[in-house]
Amino acid sequence: MIERATVKNLVTGARVQLRLEQDRVRALELVTAADAMLADIDADAQARADMYASVSALWLDLGDERRSEQRIVQAIEAEAQVTPARHVILGTRRLFYAKLLHAQRRFADAARHASEGLAIYAQGVEPDSPELARLKVHFAPILQDAPERSSVAGALRAMGERLCAVATGSEAEIRGALGIPTTPPPLGASECLVTAGELSRASLELRFTAGTLTRRELDETFGPAHVLPRTGPFASHTLGYALRVPGTPARISLYALFATTPGPGTSAKSILLRIDPA
Repeated sequence: MIERATVKNLVTGARVQLRLEQDRVRALELVTAADAMLADIDADAQARADMYASVSALWLDLGDERRSEQRIVQAIEAEAQVTPARHVILGTRRLFYAKLLHAQRRFADAARHASEGLAIYAQGVEPDSPELARLKVHFAPILQDAPERSSVAGALRAMGERLCAVATGSEAEIRGALGIPTTPPPLGASECLVTAGELSRASLELRFTAGTLTRRELDETFGPAHVLPRTGPFASHTLGYALRVPGTPARISLYALFATTPGPGTSAKSILLRIDPA
C-alpha cells in the first residue's frame, strides 16, 4: 500500500507549483501522480477524505471539472464515514460540490447540495455563527436558482451520457462514471439502486415522488418514446428511450415506469437506466 505522506507531498508540491511558481505544467504532473495513487492509499476515512478533497480542488484549479467532481464525491463519501462526525468539514465539502454543480448548470443537484451542506455545517457551529451567516448569504443565489422541472430530465440525460463510459459494469465503475454520490439519491429521487447486470452490464434505478418528472419532459429530452407491452393487468406502463454517445463502450436503454397510462403530464414513478454494450 502507498503511504499517505507520499500523496500529501505530491499534493503540496502541486499546490506550490500552481499557486506560487505558476507552473501549470509541473503542477499537472504532480497532481496526476497523486491522483493515480489514491486508489492504493493506506489511510483511514478521515485522511482519505482530506486527500480526495485536496486533489479535487487542484483539478478544479487546473480546469478539469470531471476529475474534480469524481474526487469531491469520494471525499464526501469518505467524510460521511468519519467518527466523530466533522460537521463543518462535511458541510464545506458539500458546498464546494454545490458550486461545481452550479457552474455546470446542474441547478437541481446544486441547490440540493447547497441546502444540505448548510444544514450539515450548522450542526457544527453555534446558531449565531458569523461564518454560517456569511455562507447563507454567499449560497443564496444557488438556493434561489430554483431548478425548473425540465432540468431534472436534462440532468437525467447528462447522467445517462456519463454512464455510456461504463466498460465493465462494476459498481465502482458506475459510481465513478456518475461522478455524483448515490447517497442521498440524486436528482431529488427517493431511492437509488445500482444492480449488477444479468442480461445487461448493469442498471441504475431511480424512484421518484409524484410531480418530479413527466412524460412530456422525457419526450422533449430524449425524443419519441417506444411504448412497451404490459406484462399483466397490474403491471406498470413502460416507455422506452435510447441514448448513445459515439465512441463510448456502452449504450443506455432508459425505461420510464408509470402507474397509469402515461399522458403528457403523467408523472413517472421510476426510471431504469440499463447499461448495455454499445
